Amino acid sequence: MSANGLLIEAIARKDHEAFRKLYERYYRRIYLYALHLLDEEEAQDVVNEVMMEIWRGAKRFKGRSQVSTWILGIAANKVRKKLRKGFRFAGEEGLEEVVNGDTPPDEVSYHSQLKEKFKGALERLSPKHREVLHLAYYEDLSVREISEIVGCPLNTVKTRLFYARQRLRAILEEMGIGEEATWT
Repeated sequence: MSANGLLIEAIARKDHEAFRKLYERYYRRIYLYALHLLDEEEAQDVVNEVMMEIWRGAKRFKGRSQVSTWILGIAANKVRKKLRKGFRFAGEEGLEEVVNGDTPPDEVSYHSQLKEKFKGALERLSPKHREVLHLAYYEDLSVREISEIVGCPLNTVKTRLFYARQRLRAILEEMGIGEEATWT
């Protein structure tokens, strides 16, 4: 059994230390996932709700999927619930830095502007398209794992990814951003 699986088993027995370890492993990942679709306060609420559900429901984990898929599935359900209530997307605050300290200042400025435009383009996508892009590119999950998390068939995930990429590319082109900002 995986290390995360062992932690879940310990959490099912109400082991506080195991819960702390799992929290430390997944806090940032859940927060950044939620932040791609919600504002900061709501993203933090999602983390807290997910962690409480893990604490209360660890006994229900059957090991049919990876622990990370199970946890992100819980997070996806919490995010969708908040989106139905009308909470807004806040942006891509959790993106990794595009440049490091050795980059010339004019290039830093260019990348900073590019990053802001990219955030704006992502904001124009539907929540379902932002979600699958995040899971595929930021979480590096397979289509099958994404399908489990979002609760829809594999072909639906593939279709959403295709149209999300296509729409993002079109938005970036409208904004005058070339190939350097897109992924395929």
